[in-house]
Amino acid sequence: MKIVAALRIKNEEWIIKYNLSALSEFVDEIVIVDDGSTDNTVNFAKQFKKVTSIHVNKPKNDLDIDELKDWNKMTQLAIKQSADYILFTDADEVLEPSIKNKIHNLLSKKDILLFKFRKVSPWKGLDKIRSDDPRYDRPAIDNFNPVLVRVTKDLKWKSTRGNLFKRLAKRVLRGEKLKPNYGRMLMHIPEKNIECVDDIVAVHFNNIDHNRLLKKQVYYALREKAMRPHKKFEEIIDWVARGWSEENVTFKKFDKTWLWDNYVDLIDFKKNQKN
Repeated sequence: MKIVAALRIKNEEWIIKYNLSALSEFVDEIVIVDDGSTDNTVNFAKQFKKVTSIHVNKPKNDLDIDELKDWNKMTQLAIKQSADYILFTDADEVLEPSIKNKIHNLLSKKDILLFKFRKVSPWKGLDKIRSDDPRYDRPAIDNFNPVLVRVTKDLKWKSTRGNLFKRLAKRVLRGEKLKPNYGRMLMHIPEKNIECVDDIVAVHFNNIDHNRLLKKQVYYALREKAMRPHKKFEEIIDWVARGWSEENVTFKKFDKTWLWDNYVDLIDFKKNQKN
């Protein structure tokens, strides 16, 4: 069975070497959609033998993002490489090393079309994770990526905002914009064909330092306001504040076995803090 990893990336040079090194340990090929990186992300990706296809989007305004289009493009690239399974993942999230020994057991389950994994986010370093909010320790059942999907003839992503007619109705009635367009989900897969794997963890590095965490929260908040102008700024500000405040926060220890020890030095934490 051929496993192809598929990534959508932009300006991830601080983490991309770690990610691609880990992926190269257990997938057969890697395909990438780059959404207009202005750093060395694409050049770094080209150094990896298992990266067999890179599609670079044309330069565009941040408000012109179409996540759904990019995910379907990744799917097409992976299928073109004759993938039997596609591992959809982001540049700043990496499955733990145990996946290397467990993945073939997963693939032996012929009735399963979609595997979902637990995801944890180390908080402002690699020592702890938040335990008060499921955003930072998310069980597999609630996780959207990374996911491992068997290729079928109807494999396609659709918008969580509805089809074009529904989105047009939202635009007319609530002023919602067609772009930026975030949110995607796979075409219907029966629950009996989905397996939630909580004993294989994906580490999401998005929150390892305060500056990156705050900038990401603000970035997504601005995109949300641009997409849904009917939302009140107070509501969006509260969402941002909850995302990085430590008020009433509880923690638990981060398990270092979730890291690929041989590649941790490839993470450029200083670069991450500057971006």
